[in-house]
Amino acid sequence: MTVQIITTRYQPGTALDDELATLGYAAMRGWPDQRPVTGALVRSRLRPSGGTGPATSLILARTPAGNLAGAAALRHPAVPGTPARLWGPVIAPEWQRGGIGTRLLAHAQAFWVDRDTTVLTAEIPASRGHGCRLFERAGWARRPGAVLLKGDITDTRDRGLAVRPLEPEDSAALADLYLAINPGHGQAVADDTYRRWSADERFVADGLLVIDGPGAALAAATLVYPLIHATCGEPAEVLVADVLVHPGADRAAVAGPLIAAGIAAGAKHGALVARAIVPYTDRPLIGDLRRAGLDPVAETVYYQAPPAVAAPCEEVSCASAR
Repeated sequence: MTVQIITTRYQPGTALDDELATLGYAAMRGWPDQRPVTGALVRSRLRPSGGTGPATSLILARTPAGNLAGAAALRHPAVPGTPARLWGPVIAPEWQRGGIGTRLLAHAQAFWVDRDTTVLTAEIPASRGHGCRLFERAGWARRPGAVLLKGDITDTRDRGLAVRPLEPEDSAALADLYLAINPGHGQAVADDTYRRWSADERFVADGLLVIDGPGAALAAATLVYPLIHATCGEPAEVLVADVLVHPGADRAAVAGPLIAAGIAAGAKHGALVARAIVPYTDRPLIGDLRRAGLDPVAETVYYQAPPAVAAPCEEVSCASAR
């Protein structure tokens, strides 16, 4: 049986969100990155970063009966100079190792809008040998990845430090904190931090927590995203999406209580598991998370696309994604 490759632009809020969620969960079951996959998670991954920029390019593989056999998505950069991100290819278990991933990856290259833009994959567990080989055969270069950490939420005690939710009027102070830690990202990206973080569908006001520093400055901030659901066979989770500690702050004093407060906020929303994905190079944060009860469960890698080439044209259509 053959599949048809369909290309389209992602539009959130359709039945396709749940189709992609079902496909994603089926493809990652049994692997270290197994987690809840819901329509909300799909939208958070495929909407343009921060809610701005070009619509995400979507490449689908459908069977003659209309079932979704595989998918890949290219999210274009919202800020010049930042990388585009390729999600997938994700292939239904019964269709794996049949060449669909190779075809989806080849067709995705047709959407490389700017040949100078870096294109990176999402995190791939290093143990997923067949996924790594897919990109290596296509000439993608392996790049240093991240550590996936995970832990059951069992301790939500108040650590006694003055942690509070960030108020929208503090967005300038959050931008200053972000820039102090990431000076190479530039002022425009820093200024967009609050809007970018809060644009995610999983954002909750008590999931963006801060510790005040001297004056109007912030000593530290953390962002957590609860992913609460009633449909997936996984416990609800909270993602520790970011932790910012000012270089001049006492990290040992603020990081632990701040992360604990973020995880506790997720627990109040029903989360039973906490997880985080942290670059290998951020050893201080990995240590902070381990002390908060999260343990490394997998190593992940990224792949960077080679210079774009023309994608094959057969079977490509702009038909409805359904």
